[in-house]
Amino acid sequence: MVDSVTSANSATVTQSSADRSKLATDMNTFLTLLTSQLKNQDPLSPMDSTEFTNQLVQFAQVEQQINMNSNMEDMLGVLSNSSAAQAVSYLDKYVEVESSYASLQDGNSVFTYGLEGKADTVTVALYDSKDKLVRAFTGETATGLHKISWDGKDSYGEQLEDGAYKITITATSKENGEVKTYSTALGKVTGVASDGSGGTLLGLGAMSADLTKVLGVFNTLPVDENTTEITDGSSTDETSTDESTTDDTTGGDTSNDTGTDTTSQDETTTT
Repeated sequence: MVDSVTSANSATVTQSSADRSKLATDMNTFLTLLTSQLKNQDPLSPMDSTEFTNQLVQFAQVEQQINMNSNMEDMLGVLSNSSAAQAVSYLDKYVEVESSYASLQDGNSVFTYGLEGKADTVTVALYDSKDKLVRAFTGETATGLHKISWDGKDSYGEQLEDGAYKITITATSKENGEVKTYSTALGKVTGVASDGSGGTLLGLGAMSADLTKVLGVFNTLPVDENTTEITDGSSTDETSTDESTTDDTTGGDTSNDTGTDTTSQDETTTT
C-alpha cells in the first residue's frame, strides 16, 4: 500500500554528477600529458599549439553541456516535488483513474467500463490477486461508459477482502466480432508516494495508480442513478440468473400440480 511521500532524487547520484566527475578525471589526465609533452618538446621544433587548444575548447564545451544537464535535472526535481505536493491535496478525496483493476475499499467498489461500439453480449469478470474468478455478470451493451457499483461479494454471496481486483471485459458483436473496451477505477486516496523515477503514485487502498492517469477528483464517491448496482443476488449476475431460471421452472411445475388437483376435485363432485 502506498502511504508516504518520498523524493525521487534522494539517496541517488544524478547522471550529471557522474559525468562531471569523469570529465574532471579526463581533464587531469589531459593536462598531465600536455605538461609532459611541453617539458620534453624539441626547442628547435616546438609543438603546434593549435591541436591542444582545440582539445581544451572541446573540454570546455563538454563542461557547459554537463552544467546544462545538471540544471535540467534540478528543474525536473522541482517539478517532481511540485507534483508530489499537489498529490498530497488528493488525500481523503475520491479520484477516477485509468486502470484495469477495481479497488475494493470498505467492502465496496465502484468502477466503469467503456465500449467503443455497440455490442450484442458483454460479460464483466473480476479476478483476485491469485487470478481466481470471483464474480462475473452480464453488462450493458450500449456504446459508451457504464458505471458499476459492486458490493464486494463473490458469486456465492461471500464478502471478499478489500484489495485490488482485475477487471476483464469481454464484448462481442454479431456484426463486427470483438468490441474494443476500456475501464477506469474510482476510489478514495489513502496515500501518496514516488515511483522512484520522478513520477508520483496515488494509493487507493491496496491499489496504486500513476498521478498522470487521474481523470477526475471528487469530494464524495460519484454514484448516481445511472450506476448499475451489483449486489448479492443481483439479476445481472450470471450465477443469479441461472438460479432465477431454475426457480421459474419449479414454479411452472407447481402450477401444473395445482391444475391436476383442481380437476380431481371436480371429478369427485360430479360423481
